[in-house]
Amino acid sequence: MVTDHRQPILNLRLEGIGKRFGRHWILENFSDSFSSGEVIGVRGRNGSGKSTLLRLLCGQLTPSRGEIIFTLDGEHLPVGKRYPFVSWTGPYLEIVEELTIAEFLQFHFSLKPLAPGLKLADVPVLLELDQVRNRTLADCSSGMRQRVLLGSALYADTPLLLLDEPTVTLDEDAVAWFHAQLATYGKGRLVVVASNDEADLRSSTRQILIS
Repeated sequence: MVTDHRQPILNLRLEGIGKRFGRHWILENFSDSFSSGEVIGVRGRNGSGKSTLLRLLCGQLTPSRGEIIFTLDGEHLPVGKRYPFVSWTGPYLEIVEELTIAEFLQFHFSLKPLAPGLKLADVPVLLELDQVRNRTLADCSSGMRQRVLLGSALYADTPLLLLDEPTVTLDEDAVAWFHAQLATYGKGRLVVVASNDEADLRSSTRQILIS
């Protein structure tokens, strides 16, 4: 499964970040720095900007104010070059429900490389969904769909892993599965988890509060 593969060293520096939608500021003057090997927990009330911060980190949104400096093995990467190095998932992401689990994974991992030592056939097994790999996502439970989304991020070979409310819709056994997978496949990566659920944040090495 996982081999001794060195992820590139990622450093993110956020300098006075602010994000405004219309007249409303979601984030204001936020500064911090994150590095490979950390698991950062992001907490905050609903609407405080947890998901917005993740979308800024992955380059889906650009700051209204301030700068995010993304450095990989010492080389600065502009926003347009960051996509191959980021895996991101959240419960609100839309998926094509007509696809089967196997088809969705095949499509996804044609865009993002699998972690070293993994083959595509391994992924449904790791998800504990191998027996239903040919079931359409429309016919899967919310917990099963959430596992598929998590697997698409966990098992990709990217130095940045962003997880928004990762255990939502998961039962107790599935939460334990998630943390076991994160311990293995999050190793050496920069992981940022946004949630107010302590079950999501139990693996964090540091937590920050957005108010």
